[in-house]
Amino acid sequence: MVILIAITPIASASMLQGVLQLRRATEEAQHRLLQGAIAGAGSQQNVIASAENVLQALKNVQDVRNGGDECVATLYGATLSLPFASNIALLSADGIVLCSALSPVGTDVSQRPWWLAASKAKAFVLSGRIVSPITRGEVIAGTLPLFGTSGAFEGALSVAIDAGWLDNLLKREAPLTDGVAAVLTAGGAQLVSNAPAISARLFASQNLANYVGQLGETRDDAGRSWSFAVARLDRHELLVAFAQPTDQLFQWTAFHVAVSFILPIFMLAFTIVAIWLATDRMVLQWLLYLRRVTAVYAQGHYGFRPSRMDLAPSEFRVLGNAIEDMASAIRERDGKLREGLAEKTALVREIHHRIKNSLQVVVSLLSLYGSGVRGEEDRRRFDHLRMRVNTLAVVHRILYEANEGSEVRSRELLRELAALLEVAVDRNVLIVVDAEDLALPTDLAVPLALLLTEVVLILADGEAGSPTHMAIRGMEETGMLVLRIDISATLSEELGETRAPLAHGFARQLGGTITTTVTPSGSQVEVRFPPRVKRG
Repeated sequence: MVILIAITPIASASMLQGVLQLRRATEEAQHRLLQGAIAGAGSQQNVIASAENVLQALKNVQDVRNGGDECVATLYGATLSLPFASNIALLSADGIVLCSALSPVGTDVSQRPWWLAASKAKAFVLSGRIVSPITRGEVIAGTLPLFGTSGAFEGALSVAIDAGWLDNLLKREAPLTDGVAAVLTAGGAQLVSNAPAISARLFASQNLANYVGQLGETRDDAGRSWSFAVARLDRHELLVAFAQPTDQLFQWTAFHVAVSFILPIFMLAFTIVAIWLATDRMVLQWLLYLRRVTAVYAQGHYGFRPSRMDLAPSEFRVLGNAIEDMASAIRERDGKLREGLAEKTALVREIHHRIKNSLQVVVSLLSLYGSGVRGEEDRRRFDHLRMRVNTLAVVHRILYEANEGSEVRSRELLRELAALLEVAVDRNVLIVVDAEDLALPTDLAVPLALLLTEVVLILADGEAGSPTHMAIRGMEETGMLVLRIDISATLSEELGETRAPLAHGFARQLGGTITTTVTPSGSQVEVRFPPRVKRG
């Protein structure tokens, strides 16, 4: 014991120093490589995202979508606005060029590999590096499939991204003197690099997806060791890799770490066996037994009794008895809590069920009374009143059916309301819901449902030019809940306080705002509010 006490501080300090030095050197190297990778690929990601955004905007232009007279001029203008694009084309479902900024109309690309891959995709897809028949240079084809209202594939919009332009951009962002950077597909195909020949040798035989978040090592043709790190880009399933020579990253680190470990090993080798035998019999076996006991308690088996503790030293017997008493107390309290929670949940569900039934009775009475209303305007207002009450009934039905008593799923709520509103409005309106499955507090459900009902009733209220197609999207952005309603027509006036007083009142109740903007395909109403209502 005296020898161990004398040696342990020196050995521990030396080994700890080596571990910390190795960990610090590894973390610094990984951080440096990842920073280089992300810095070099940030501009590449922006270019690809810009190309996708342009195609997303063009697909909503009817003259482009239909291959109209202004299609060529529109695509040519879009090509000129993108410094990295050499051509933009509209292709049919059979791979025939219908409209293009530069390439001849009627060109057949149906047998080209990038088209075969894009025609099977559901979203924007990138090809590998290919040679453009127009510019005779290497390009990367970004293709956005187009689908009809029935979901059938109708063709695609494709943009040719100049690969040389991307290479030069990466060379400016990540000079070769700093390291070798490359952007690759998930399958390992190299798209962009600041040193194509070197990066092809370093990364070609590596499964880069396995190295995300950790350091990797490879060798070049000269046998020199390189360390690299890999990061995923946010979109398009792309990887970015950054490599530097290993000797530049670590230098003397390996030597210092080896010395830190070798010295204490000789000091500890002659004492570890005796210490292990003593501690195993006196301490470790009982610690492991207590660990197994607590693991059993952690699984909810509070009735288990640690009978072997009768043979343990007195200190461990006291500890075992304390753990057993604690488990018994937890079992009793857990049972009471479960009973109380079950009772509370049943009461809340019963309240929602009764409110839903009462509201349905009110809706039925309103329907019977409304049949005798004569005036057109009075009948419309009466129907709107009935719709608002029916909305409340739908919300309470969802609250009654919810598995979690304190949460409502946003996707289910919006889809139920969309189905109700689509049937109830006077005009032929098609409502599509594309919402994230977010957990909303129950105190947001009623004002949010009534707000959506007010907005849809106003937008579908029969004035000339009113929309017949609506897309409702719910999502979370930068800590705020966002509800977007895209309308397939331009609104005659903004959805302001005067036109929609109830909608703005519900928005204020949610602690949010309502804004109206004009989009290329019509108009958009956006509601932003915090995840929980702010209480005064």
